[in-house]
Amino acid sequence: MNKRKIKKIFPLDFFGEDGSWRFIIRAESPDEIFDAMYWRAYISCHRKDFDLLHLATDKFNYKYHYSSSDSSELHYGLGGEPMRVNMMGPIVPISVILKKWGNTISVVG
Repeated sequence: MNKRKIKKIFPLDFFGEDGSWRFIIRAESPDEIFDAMYWRAYISCHRKDFDLLHLATDKFNYKYHYSSSDSSELHYGLGGEPMRVNMMGPIVPISVILKKWGNTISVVG
């Protein structure tokens, strides 16, 4: 690959999710891809340990479909149909995550 093709690919976004909450870990260059993939998976599993909202450099919009199967949400839906809610998720560059947490997370293998 030449630099022109690489520039078209990057930044590369990795979407993470924890229930209805979604976020993006962004790799700006090829040498950040594995770190971004690792941290996306780790943060998805340990979401409550990380405050990505204050580290975000941007946001993205998405729609979340709430099911009306929960009795507390039945009065919000129309006749039992799912509700669509517009939500925003943070975009965090992997460089910011590495600067803040670096190699403080150990991988047990």
